[in-house]
Order: sequence, then structure tokens, then C-alpha cells
Amino acid sequence: MNEELAELAASGATALVSAMGTDLWQEAKRLMGGVLAQVRGSRRNELSAALTRQSTAARGAVDAGAVRYWTDALSQLLDRNPDLAQNVMALASLRIPERPDIVIQVNSATNSGEVFAVQNGTQHFASGPKSHDSGEQP
Repeated sequence: MNEELAELAASGATALVSAMGTDLWQEAKRLMGGVLAQVRGSRRNELSAALTRQSTAARGAVDAGAVRYWTDALSQLLDRNPDLAQNVMALASLRIPERPDIVIQVNSATNSGEVFAVQNGTQHFASGPKSHDSGEQP
């Protein structure tokens, strides 16, 4: 197999597995169905079953084993039938949209420190007397 088709297989597999468990899964499954429609025999049934089984992946998780499986499968299919390249290219061009509403924030405090953090909003904080820290007895 030439290097270009190998890279295409890897890109198609990555796009397919990345879409599993997301809102793009139905589109990815449709595009992969276009590839599988041109496959004959037991291999088609095997890959269709794997596609259904692996579609239950956790949202946002990309399983490296699944990427390897689909890269190998697409590589074999493209090696046997280079005309599938157009369909695999459509799958590979499927991109998970950026999610601007997801932000990761890491806050840390040490040595009895306190952290007060907020994102996309307003934080209100009030503190009362620290009578038990002052050493005085009530």
C-alpha cells in the first residue's frame, strides 16, 4: 500500500472513532456505511458488526485500540480497492466541532490556603469573624 492511502486510512479511522459517542456519530456511521456498501462477503458483515458494537464508546473518549482496529481495516479495504479512497476521504474530513462552552479550570491551594474561583460569572464572597482562630476564648 502506498503511503498516501495509509495516511488516508489512519485519518478516516481517527475521524470515525472520534465521532463515536458524540453528536456526529450518525453522520460518521452514514459515511462509513458508504465505504462498507462497496465491500463484499463476510468482511462486510464483520465490519458492520464492529461498527455497531463500538458505537457505544463514551462521549469524547478516543480509544487507541479502536483507532488501530479501524486503521487496519481501512488499510486492508483500500489496498484491495483503491476506488474506496473517495469515500474514506469524506469520512476523514469529518471534524468534531470546537466546543467553546467547555473550559478546563484547575485550582490549587496548599498550606491551609483557600481558593475562590469562578468562570463566566460573578462570585460573591462574605467572611465572618474568625473567633476560633484568634486564640481567644468566647
